[in-house]
Amino acid sequence: MVFSGKYSIVGVGCSRFGKIQGVSTMGFTLEAAKRALEDAGLGRDEVDGVLVLMPAVMGEQHGWASRVASFLGIEPTFCATMDLGGATACAMAQTAAAAIEAGYCRTVLCCFATQNWPQGVELRLFGSEFQVPYGDVGAMTFMAHLKRRQQYEWGYPDEVYGTIAVTWRRHAQQNPEAQMRKPMSLEDYFASRWVVEPLRLFDCCPNTDGGGAFVVTSTERGRDLAKPPVRILGAGQSHSSEIIRPAGASDSHWGGKKAAEQVYRSAGVGPTDLSFAQIYDAFTPRVVHDVVAYGFCAPHEVADFVLEGNLDFGGRLPSNTAGGLLSEGHLSGFGHVREAVRQLRGECGPRQVPNAELGLVTGYGGAPHEAPPTVSYSALVLAR
Repeated sequence: MVFSGKYSIVGVGCSRFGKIQGVSTMGFTLEAAKRALEDAGLGRDEVDGVLVLMPAVMGEQHGWASRVASFLGIEPTFCATMDLGGATACAMAQTAAAAIEAGYCRTVLCCFATQNWPQGVELRLFGSEFQVPYGDVGAMTFMAHLKRRQQYEWGYPDEVYGTIAVTWRRHAQQNPEAQMRKPMSLEDYFASRWVVEPLRLFDCCPNTDGGGAFVVTSTERGRDLAKPPVRILGAGQSHSSEIIRPAGASDSHWGGKKAAEQVYRSAGVGPTDLSFAQIYDAFTPRVVHDVVAYGFCAPHEVADFVLEGNLDFGGRLPSNTAGGLLSEGHLSGFGHVREAVRQLRGECGPRQVPNAELGLVTGYGGAPHEAPPTVSYSALVLAR
């Protein structure tokens, strides 16, 4: 599908987020949805499509998107619960545009929320029979493997990972909504405790209770709404299980390259055309991975690319300008979409990227700790 800016994100919103007890997952979802619709200047009766990501902590529940629509008082003609983990937000924008193109609906609300302490939900230990006995369970242990492999293959020093965490924290200090705003130095990074060696505490994002939402409709319709439409110029996805069966040599296969090729081809732009990026960063090794997979530098150039400040304001690719998942908070990529839209509208105050015209948003998710382990990559190029 060639987007050519025919569809746009016209409203974004987040609920309260941080460590917040006493609000349900549904409550956060509705709060985020309400704010996105208010941002767009749309009423509920003007929405006829609903897409929702249900967080894994909710366990097995059916009809989640329909329940969200029901609580909102919406009777949509297109409604689905999506599950690509952290890759869902970008994929939702792509799906929403495709649904509108197909004539299923005209305006799609895309939303998500999580409450890390849900009541009445059975807690489960995920993992395969070969991993659980060794405690090799969950995203942290998986990302520890990823960082270890990156350092084994390419010799990246810990300063690379620490610089990413410190840079994002500095950006978060310009974001009054960020969950983690306490100043942090590289010395603080190295002094932080191991979580799963070689991951330190500040290589990992915090748990975040809260939600995010955005609204997709045609660019033509968006021009009559409250805020300038931010056009979806390109989108891409790829899904694989390269963890267990790497395809190609280690220096030639970086997961997500197909998503990168798709998003740039459909947008008609390349990595050097971008004004900024919002990179999926639940853990610092994810950022290292994406700067290669999305073509910002070659694997052997990663250390210099990061240490020279290219991800900071004034660098070649200002990234995660609100603090990212590592410091703004983990909203499964919905915060990344919101920040990209705000940057392109010029609404970011002291953290505004000058002359922001084009932004990349990446997503990453899946089930790396289930058998067989799978991962999903997604990306958007958004334009003013």
